Amino acid sequence: MDDNVEDTMKWLPSIALFGGLEEPTLKRVVAMMAVHHFEPGQEVCRQDESGRAMFLIRSGEVMVCRGSGDRRIKMVRMGPGEVFGEMTLIDVQKRSATVVVEQAALLFSLSNRDLYRLFQEDVPGYVMILQNLCRELSRRLRATNQRLQSLAEEHEDNERTLIRPALRPTHL
Repeated sequence: MDDNVEDTMKWLPSIALFGGLEEPTLKRVVAMMAVHHFEPGQEVCRQDESGRAMFLIRSGEVMVCRGSGDRRIKMVRMGPGEVFGEMTLIDVQKRSATVVVEQAALLFSLSNRDLYRLFQEDVPGYVMILQNLCRELSRRLRATNQRLQSLAEEHEDNERTLIRPALRPTHL
């Protein structure tokens, strides 16, 4: 990151993912962040591609979509202060969604290598970011559960499950 380091240092603690970080950790994180400029219509990342970084929206707006072509479903619109792509830092799965820029966007990214470097240099800061990341994922899971419940209530179907059937042990 090159310009507006002071502004970013002041802004970052207001973002849940970076809340509670000490100033030296914030400086490390800001130094690690890559800066990206995107225009409307550009894809930041694509569903089913491998990913190695998460993104933080500094300005602009993006749309998170699933599916492809005519079957692309708009899942959520995100704006300044929100993060996406964070799942790629936790698991080794391919990207779960495509993210398309709706309004010209300034994004910061942190890669899995950046976080590994933070782990090597600053374990308490690394742990705080992981805890914050877990909290964010938990909030999103709760919101998804609420939405699934609402959908099930609309269809009044109490017999089938929305996510998956119970797991059956393969050997006893």
